[in-house]
Amino acid sequence: MKNVLLKLLAICFMATSFQSCFKDKCEREVTYIKYTPVHLSADQIRVDIGFENSKALNKPGKIYYYNNHIFINEIREGIHIIDNNDPANPVNIGFLSIPGNVDMAIKNNVLFADNYIDLLSIDISDMTNPQVLDRAEDVFPHFGIDAQSNFLVYYNEEEVTETFDCNSGFSNQRDGDDFILLDGAFSEQNNGNSQANPGIAGSMARFSVIGEHLYIVDDQDMHVYDVSTSTDLQNTAVVNLGWGIETIFPYGDYLFIGSNTGMLIYDNTNPAVPSYVSDFSHAQACDPVYVKDNYAYVTLRGGTICQNFDNQLDVIDISNIENPVLANTVQMENPHGLSIRENDLYVCEGDFGFKTFDISNPLDLDNKMKSHVKSIASYDVISIPGQSDIIMIIGKRGFFQFNVADLSAPRLISSILAEN
Repeated sequence: MKNVLLKLLAICFMATSFQSCFKDKCEREVTYIKYTPVHLSADQIRVDIGFENSKALNKPGKIYYYNNHIFINEIREGIHIIDNNDPANPVNIGFLSIPGNVDMAIKNNVLFADNYIDLLSIDISDMTNPQVLDRAEDVFPHFGIDAQSNFLVYYNEEEVTETFDCNSGFSNQRDGDDFILLDGAFSEQNNGNSQANPGIAGSMARFSVIGEHLYIVDDQDMHVYDVSTSTDLQNTAVVNLGWGIETIFPYGDYLFIGSNTGMLIYDNTNPAVPSYVSDFSHAQACDPVYVKDNYAYVTLRGGTICQNFDNQLDVIDISNIENPVLANTVQMENPHGLSIRENDLYVCEGDFGFKTFDISNPLDLDNKMKSHVKSIASYDVISIPGQSDIIMIIGKRGFFQFNVADLSAPRLISSILAEN
């Protein structure tokens, strides 16, 4: 009996030892994006907005063109103001500090911008001395309120490399308030309406000014504001759009809404309360939209929150606005923002540069790519009105302007590089 017991103990010891040994040897190194919650009080959010000396781009975001100036968002910090009267020599003239800022739109020297959860209207007739005209509070959603009544306004993004046990079952998960995501990644458009002194946003815009109204999309709603009096912003409607809403593009009497499940179309003939017309659905993917004539051009990309999806450019026939149908698909690498000038299409390909296409026949694009510039990372692009040969591109490495008189050979004419 004693021998049996000793044998059993020996077997248990050996099993435990082998298990520990296997655990020591079975480890893996994982790189992932960790998101840490950032809480701010109302007083920390509603601080004075000010003009500062110019500073280097670090994490450039959205881009906006107005009155020969380029406005470049520094993610959640404010807006760089670039004098672009000479596109070959853009001059960084200063920085408008707006904590929590991501999006913007401008009309008649009034800048509309988000300040975390609030919406601001700012007089920029003297760009070096901006004046806040009005603040609409609690316009944008937050992610919760802590025990001290502080708002959870965003998650700080950080790339982390750690070693995990092979059997830990590591995956996308929350760790308390933090959460991690594997394999992470990094307006007013030309809508055909005649307006006084409009600005132009890229296709990634969530803001758009049309006439006397400002349209803003968040993750699930469209907020409409009467901005005829910029010192008194008046909300006229909150339209529920569903979920996964990303961008807004006005064209003619319609608003084209990009989401990560499809494109929504809203009638804007009653500008105070847009009404649903139709939608075009696709598999889950990130989705900015640009419209010209009877076609909507939609880029779809996989990765991060956009899941896994074939990267492609869809051409959607909207000649029957109530029944949009897929007309053509072109395979891409990692498409982001896009813009059109006449029959020239420019598509940003993320870390893969940008491509140009001849879209004189939207149904035949497979062999109509004219060039592929691979030297820069690109996020969004704007073609500049009145300067038909110039396009401007924003990406994680900075701001770039190209001469595209020869579509087959875009020529870099200037850049402002990011220090990141």
